[in-house]
Amino acid sequence: MTIELKEVEQLRKAIDAIASFISEGNFRFSDSGISFKAIDPSQIVLVIFGMDKKVFERYSIEPTFVGVDIVELSKILSRTLPNDRLVMDLTDSEMLVKLEGSISRSFSLPLIDVSDDDVNVPKTAADASIEINARIFKEALKDASLFGSSVVLRVKGNQLFIEARGSSGTLKSVARQTKQIIVESSSEVVSKYSLNFLQNIVREADPEKKIKLELKSDSPMKISYKIGVSPIEFHLAHMIL
Repeated sequence: MTIELKEVEQLRKAIDAIASFISEGNFRFSDSGISFKAIDPSQIVLVIFGMDKKVFERYSIEPTFVGVDIVELSKILSRTLPNDRLVMDLTDSEMLVKLEGSISRSFSLPLIDVSDDDVNVPKTAADASIEINARIFKEALKDASLFGSSVVLRVKGNQLFIEARGSSGTLKSVARQTKQIIVESSSEVVSKYSLNFLQNIVREADPEKKIKLELKSDSPMKISYKIGVSPIEFHLAHMIL
């Protein structure tokens, strides 16, 4: 059972994004590709990731389900050099990772038992949808971090308001409809979220691509974008306003 990947950066960024919240979890290798779904220990953020087998140069693997230390896998993939190719094999007890380039390196990670409890994906229908350039959104969150540890997102008409408040001051940003920002809403929406969690969620988003936010007042928010061609989504619990 072997998979080979030339664009290792896609997988590295995805694993980094997951490792920000979840230290160990189960990866499902199916006939269609790799998938991952888990919620962090504090039950604040749910992560869903998928990588189609078409992304791989070689994908020859029996359908299986394996538990992995994601933080350790992230450390291994951080050692990838620019022209490296990744070769991954699975045994009954280990995940074998080879980085092959000017120098070939082999790593092995023991497989671990991780609870296979099914995670319920929130089914809340969103009242507002925002597609926003990742660079713009990341900068707005940096502005918010000057004053607060949480951020209030408010949607009214075709405008997104980003607000933060702390003992040292307040921030109020307005993002209006442009080519870089598309706002659709059926009603006014206001909700509050952890700023640290939100910044970690969008950290791996390509600055030149768009992030999609789907919101409902006082409800979890769905944040989705693509890493390369592979979709990743997060469901972030709201805070009490």
